[in-house]
Amino acid sequence: MNVTLEMKEEIIGKLESYLSGSLTHEEIREFAWSLADEIPAEPDSHEKVYWSAVFSIIHLADEGHWSDGCTERDLGNLCQQLQQQ
Repeated sequence: MNVTLEMKEEIIGKLESYLSGSLTHEEIREFAWSLADEIPAEPDSHEKVYWSAVFSIIHLADEGHWSDGCTERDLGNLCQQLQQQ
């Protein structure tokens, strides 16, 4: 699957909404899981940050990781990287 500009903008919007508290852990995980079947075994170099964000959402979007600050830090960094691409 080729990551389109629209896909990148969508995940950035979801990440921003989640990090600001507008989306719940469950809502953003559902979004990421809807993309999980498309994760390539070896993504193209220009798509690695996108797929890393999908994988990280699945694993970090929960109360435990949110409480220890890991979620905000890691997903915030990935969101910034996506915006700079």
